[in-house]
Amino acid sequence: MNLRCMWVLTLVGTCSVAPCGFAAEPLRLEEAVARALQANPTIQAEAARLEAVRNRANREALPAPYVVGADFENVAGTGGLSGVDSAETTLRIGRVLELGEKRDARTALGDAEINLQRGAEGVARLDITNSTTQRFIQAAVAQEHVEHAEERVRHANSTRREVARWVQAARNPDSDLRAAEITLADAELKHEQALQALQGAKARLAASWGALTPDFDTVVADLDTLPPLADFGTLAGRLPQTPQQRLAQLETASIAARRRIAVASGKPDVNVSLGVRRLEATGDQGLVMSFSLPLGSQRRASYSVAEADADLAAVHARAQATGLEQRQQLFDRYQLMQQARSEVEALRARMLPKAQEAISLTRRGFEAGRFSFLALAQAEKTLFDLREREVEAAARYYTLLVEVERLTAQFPDASQ
Repeated sequence: MNLRCMWVLTLVGTCSVAPCGFAAEPLRLEEAVARALQANPTIQAEAARLEAVRNRANREALPAPYVVGADFENVAGTGGLSGVDSAETTLRIGRVLELGEKRDARTALGDAEINLQRGAEGVARLDITNSTTQRFIQAAVAQEHVEHAEERVRHANSTRREVARWVQAARNPDSDLRAAEITLADAELKHEQALQALQGAKARLAASWGALTPDFDTVVADLDTLPPLADFGTLAGRLPQTPQQRLAQLETASIAARRRIAVASGKPDVNVSLGVRRLEATGDQGLVMSFSLPLGSQRRASYSVAEADADLAAVHARAQATGLEQRQQLFDRYQLMQQARSEVEALRARMLPKAQEAISLTRRGFEAGRFSFLALAQAEKTLFDLREREVEAAARYYTLLVEVERLTAQFPDASQ
């Protein structure tokens, strides 16, 4: 799955350094996904399953084996059949002659099952790519929260020192200093919580490739750049080739191949054998030929054909239901993405600049003695809350983008 957000998120990694406060060992999204795809046990299990299906298909494509047999009759009996003088020894070789192109039908079923398992492996890779990308975004957001929390602590500490000077100069009441200290303590608590959240997000990301502890220092992502959103019609047009729909098509091909085998089984096979019999009593030899034909094959085949037809109807119905559900899910996420993008644009264009301007005006008023500390603290809180809101909205946009990409991913050709 070519996630567009992967390239946007990692674009900054080619030209920037790690954020302040973190070691310079950045992890980029494409590296995280590659490590997950290489080490995740699910991929290994699907690959092993594919090898098993290949071997079963090769086995089923073999022709019916030859059968070698021998009979030793009229031995150790009574009277004239005592001893081995009257023995009859037969050596023969036989084989089932398959009629109705059964071998071709089995070969077609093997190919269909291989393609179906390749499809399952492809879906597993898509799922791991999706989950790793989601976890990468969570780690990037947690990292942004830590940066904002550090800045909040710096501002709160600077303001507390300033308020302490004004209180010492008897210009402000002691209550302002207590309020400033509470603000600083709250900022430090939020910073500690942000660090804990970051450690948890990094651990979840590292678990994508089986690491018990994070084996990287930072993630590098550009949450400021929001990739464009295609129109809904274009996205909806991809739904017929999504992983779920393509798997339904591959399952249909597999059932159709089983149905072909069921139809072919209606024509019974012939068991033929040819051998040589030796009569010990006369020392003569002669050819022996036999054949057998099972009865009732057509009736048994009709039940298998009916079973396959019912399975085909079920697959088609499920595919239609899945298609309707996918379209609704796509529409819901599309609407949420538009809302998230509008929120980010409104925050960046209007709300954040006004909040920054409000802080500048309030701080000048506070320094001039016209505003209380509470007014300044409220202005700073508003700015930091808006910054957090911007990060959350951008992260929500990326998370929804990953889900949309997953819903509309174009399934790779299973035959390749």
